[in-house]
Amino acid sequence: MLICETERLRVSEFTLDDAGFILRLLNEPSFIRNIADKQVRTLDDARTYLRNGPLASYERNGFGLWRVALQNTDETIGMCGLIRRKGLPDVDIGYALSPAACGHGFAAEAVRGVLDHGARHLGLRRIVAVVNAANAASICVLDNAGFRFETTVVLPGETTLLRQYGRTLAPCIRLTPTDAEAYRRLMLEAYAAHPEAFTSSVAEREALPLSWWQQRLTTDPSAHEVIFGAFAQGVLVGAVGLGQETREKARHKATLFGMFVQADHQHAGLGHLLVEAALEHAHTRPGLRQVLLTVTEGNTRAHALYTRCGFETFGVEPDAVKVGASFVSKIHMWRRLDGGVARATA
Repeated sequence: MLICETERLRVSEFTLDDAGFILRLLNEPSFIRNIADKQVRTLDDARTYLRNGPLASYERNGFGLWRVALQNTDETIGMCGLIRRKGLPDVDIGYALSPAACGHGFAAEAVRGVLDHGARHLGLRRIVAVVNAANAASICVLDNAGFRFETTVVLPGETTLLRQYGRTLAPCIRLTPTDAEAYRRLMLEAYAAHPEAFTSSVAEREALPLSWWQQRLTTDPSAHEVIFGAFAQGVLVGAVGLGQETREKARHKATLFGMFVQADHQHAGLGHLLVEAALEHAHTRPGLRQVLLTVTEGNTRAHALYTRCGFETFGVEPDAVKVGASFVSKIHMWRRLDGGVARATA
């Protein structure tokens, strides 16, 4: 079963057919030195390792160590996944690559994909990792993935002192083209439930092909729009977008758009988390100085949310959106990103 895909890798469940690779990987000198000698010496040993380890964990926990393969060739290059270990307070991430696959950034890419899967589909909010203090390469992967050293630990039944790292997983994650169907479904729901809040209509957006939604969620570094999603039990329940101006004289501005959280999840603080995720990303954009948005006049809850997030009103656009035979006005708000104070004007 496919777990996730990254730019170059495919992460999926192991099967007993992977015993040959497991036999080779677990007997690599680097694996024995940096991780452990699992005493796997034959194909039968490798199959037993798979049955009692990854495969059993899939059944018991819904996750485990997964097969990592190259997207273009499906060649297996390692494993990366999530483990529930005795002696650790949270789910642990583990990874190992064949020596030929090291040095190409594959470990970091696999870790990012697995962390993203854990937050989206498993609802995990914190992950730990344990590593041998002498394994500098593995520590570098953890550092780059946002983990921070917490303590030292000896696992039950072991004698080696390990370094424990940990990190919090964000509840709001940047969406990718693989989320296109879920994002389309969510936004069509939003346009139908709150036609006064969006300039787009169900009819307009429903007619667009899935490729349009996929393109909107592109992860290309040059993309001027990003969309963040909030998940509950693996289901997309909220989203917000941030679009930076592309014209030379306006590139210092971005607009927050498409904000929606399903009714059943509106009292869980997801709206605030979505806005904060977008603002955090905005701070990483070179030259971006301010973020603007509009909110329907009379939507006091949304206006209060944006105010709590540091936005200030600077005007009202009358009759901004036509809904049926009626018109609604839009309140315009903005927030500075450079630490200055937004000065609202009449």
